[in-house]
Amino acid sequence: MIADACYLSCEEIYESDGWQRIGSNEPVLFISTELELNEIQTMALAFLSDVNEEKILSCSCTYEEQERVDRAAQILSTAPLYIEVIPDFSIQDIENSIKRNMRINKAHYVFFDYLSTSMSILEEVSSKTHGTKIREDNVLFMLSTKLKDLCNQYNLFIMTSTQTNADFKTDEMPDQNLLRGSKAVADRADFGAILLDTTQKDKDNLQQFCLDNGIPIPNVKLSIYKNRRGSFTKGYLWMHADKGTCRFRAMFATDWQYSLIPVTDYNVTVIEAETVEEPIQEEEASVEVVEPFYEDDGWVF
Repeated sequence: MIADACYLSCEEIYESDGWQRIGSNEPVLFISTELELNEIQTMALAFLSDVNEEKILSCSCTYEEQERVDRAAQILSTAPLYIEVIPDFSIQDIENSIKRNMRINKAHYVFFDYLSTSMSILEEVSSKTHGTKIREDNVLFMLSTKLKDLCNQYNLFIMTSTQTNADFKTDEMPDQNLLRGSKAVADRADFGAILLDTTQKDKDNLQQFCLDNGIPIPNVKLSIYKNRRGSFTKGYLWMHADKGTCRFRAMFATDWQYSLIPVTDYNVTVIEAETVEEPIQEEEASVEVVEPFYEDDGWVF
């Protein structure tokens, strides 16, 4: 997500043949709940300069790499990329951060890392429900619902993530059942995917295809389980990832049974977002409470 945020907001990126102009300097908001600001900065520098983050942290760059990092820092300093670190957040904190950056910085692209519960959220929900106990999956569903409502209300792009459960190591159909905490958060998403490392089984099934086409075996796969208004779903997008520079390059796509799927190569042009006419104000939270329902062992809230 840091790489995507930089790609949208920065004007240049270093490639093998030199610095290339990209994007259209779109105002972008990145909300972090775990990473500190200095961690985000070094990852962004690594992505823009194509210099491994470990080299930046250990000061072991070559002279040429150091020049690229310095230029990346200049690009980053003038980019309309706005970063807010909110470790103990409530639903209202996230909504206010988004609205504030829309109003002041005209940000219409939001990256939120990541969906989880916190003490502030639990206190917020508890106060709104007068102490009624709400399960964690319902709290996460409320948070994802709020993000979806903001997308629809203000024509926003919001990308977020969550963690997986232990089944990701063995499941051969990686879908929303691998989400930890609440599978229901996928209900609100327009696009849902799970990023996984390739397994030995993957490598064995792809080896001959890669040899025939003269390409390296991918080291990561994006399992796409939901693609609203899109035809490609229940398949893998195979990629080569350089995690030290946050660069992921798509290679080809297959279904979950490793059969090749043709994918059209699109060129995406970003146009200036329309100005929001209605006033955007930070306000008190309006938390949606899920109605209780009855199960064999009693009422569930």
